[in-house]
Amino acid sequence: MIALPFQKRLIASAGVSLTLLAIVGTSLAEEGAWKTAFVKRGVVGSYNCEWAGGLDATLRMRTPLQYDGTKVRVYVRGDRLEEVDLTRMALVRGADDLGKITGSTYPILFSGSAGLTLEKGPKSAVSDDMPIPVTRGTWYVEDQYSSPKYPYAYEVDQGFYEAGDNFAKETLEKTVTCRTGILNRVDVFTTDPRDSILCYGDSITHGHSSTPNTDRRYPSILGKLINRPVLNLGQNGDLALYGGGIPATTRDLLGVDTVIFLMGINDIVSGGKINSAKAYGDSVQQVIDGCKAQKKKFYIGTLLPAGGYAKFDAEPAKEALRREINAWIRQGNGADGVIDFDAALADPADPTKLKADCQADWLHPNDLGYQKMAEVAARKLTDK
Repeated sequence: MIALPFQKRLIASAGVSLTLLAIVGTSLAEEGAWKTAFVKRGVVGSYNCEWAGGLDATLRMRTPLQYDGTKVRVYVRGDRLEEVDLTRMALVRGADDLGKITGSTYPILFSGSAGLTLEKGPKSAVSDDMPIPVTRGTWYVEDQYSSPKYPYAYEVDQGFYEAGDNFAKETLEKTVTCRTGILNRVDVFTTDPRDSILCYGDSITHGHSSTPNTDRRYPSILGKLINRPVLNLGQNGDLALYGGGIPATTRDLLGVDTVIFLMGINDIVSGGKINSAKAYGDSVQQVIDGCKAQKKKFYIGTLLPAGGYAKFDAEPAKEALRREINAWIRQGNGADGVIDFDAALADPADPTKLKADCQADWLHPNDLGYQKMAEVAARKLTDK
């Protein structure tokens, strides 16, 4: 064996040591990734605290999480017109979907503090990375505010509240029929390898007219049918006209690899700038192209029938426009697939209307209708 000079032996030895340290460091690194487990949009306005127990009342909002994990990061967003003072926030596991909690209450901190002030704007903030052992299913975010107003959003589910500090109380006395508070997203550090599906749309995606606190919205049912995490970004009243910002939203969410887009019926019902299939295509094509540029699978849904809904029936041209738009959608236009919600729910005897047993108000499906939507989406996504 040829002896190496001292300097070279030292360097060689150091190289081995550095290599070993690198291997050990890699093995000690925590496995997993941050993924978005809950997201909500659609802030409507300012909620008066007196309507829900007054200052520093306990608010409890159902927040279903899509992943198991070991750490949690919470994103909050303030009020456009009011300064918001958060007193404290926590996550706690749900014993059921009707406001009952169980187990430990886990505080959420912002730069080490329980409280947070968000100037009007709205302003946003992100919590510290909190070591919370979360499991998939129903959780509740609990919060208190020392400001007289805070944001609220449309919500199918009922929330719960009670005056005073009742974070640890198993059930709260009163209900609220909207989502109050500043939380709008939860990310979880998880080892779950599955990426999520993002359902983006209007009130039909949101689940309007489904039974509250029962997970009967089509995205929720879809997740159960195909055993995939599914996020719901439906917002009541939203328009395809404003779809240009969707790719920015999908880019920022973590762990999303598939988008299902269903939007346009509000543009027709309300009347406006989308008054032709071309106008619809001009707006929606940028959504398709933007999501595909992010390497996401993209599915687009046909628009459901709305015959029988008075505002829709007032102008026969609205049905003609819906059919024209659906013809454009069925061409695919670069999407990975078309989910034919229209064909699944249209009444064979009168295709301008939803099946009578699947509708709530001739515009929105009921629980059975959302079940049918989920089933046709599941078949398309699994090619069955």
